[in-house]
Amino acid sequence: MSENIQLENSSSDEFTQRNIDFFYLIGILWHHKKFIFGATFIAGVVSIIYVLVATPYYMSVATMYPVNKEDGGPLKQLAVSLGISNKTSGYYIFDVLQSRRISSEIIYSKYKSEWIPDSVTLIEFWDMDELDVSENRIFELAVRTLGSVVTIKEDKETNLINLSVITKDKYISKAIADKYIEATINYLNHEEQTSIKQSIKFTHDRLLVVKEQLKNSENELVAFQEVNARTTSPYLSMESKKKIQDIELIRSVVILLEKQLELLKIEEVKEKPIINILDRPEVRDKPVKPKKREVVMVNTILTFFSAFILVILNEKAKKYAIYDRLVKELKRK
Repeated sequence: MSENIQLENSSSDEFTQRNIDFFYLIGILWHHKKFIFGATFIAGVVSIIYVLVATPYYMSVATMYPVNKEDGGPLKQLAVSLGISNKTSGYYIFDVLQSRRISSEIIYSKYKSEWIPDSVTLIEFWDMDELDVSENRIFELAVRTLGSVVTIKEDKETNLINLSVITKDKYISKAIADKYIEATINYLNHEEQTSIKQSIKFTHDRLLVVKEQLKNSENELVAFQEVNARTTSPYLSMESKKKIQDIELIRSVVILLEKQLELLKIEEVKEKPIINILDRPEVRDKPVKPKKREVVMVNTILTFFSAFILVILNEKAKKYAIYDRLVKELKRK
């Protein structure tokens, strides 16, 4: 019986202690309400003023994915069977987008906006042309700045590429995203055309050589048959068959090269998609930075709890005379 009473008293003491702590916190809050709520109110007002005067930043987003090697239909399959592969399919488009060559084209291209009277490059848009440094230094600074405003992500499973641009001008953001797509497609098309032209030249030159070999082999066969027309011998018959087989082999090579040359010429004039654009960039009126509601709420809540913790620490310091001890220690030194 006595043990039960002790347990009840112990539970009652714990409950009372928790209540005392709770009421203690309420008392602290009430006693220092002017400081706590005053600081919270000031933080809220300052946050509101900040989000109203802060420069808004706008985002434009584009999503794309490379054309698969399988895309291209029967002609593509025939080209693969003949050993003609699409060189562009070997390019890693994610690396192309992040290359300095594309960055340079983006930086030095001209962009228009409703808020800017004349077309400007990104160096002029970021006021870097006013810096008293070398052109190379300005370019390096522009590349780093471009990297901070452009985000390129790739989904490893689907190969979907997400490109987002954030600047203080919503029209410039869209224009930069559009330029990335245009510059990448132009570069890949150029590389594709260069590769095809080189293949055409090589195939054409090789075809001429093989045709010359075929002509010489046919002439040799005719001459051999004329010389040995009246002679019958197993050896001569076997030699004649061998020459005919060589001619047939060379003819098959000529046919293969002619097919390859025709396919390459078709590839040269055919317009092929290099990148599939899933979502094109758009002008978005809603800024992504600063996030007004989040900034005001977070700053207000953090200030409230910071002020509350500060007054609790101050009360504890007074209770245990920490300030007096600190003063004594400082005077002693």
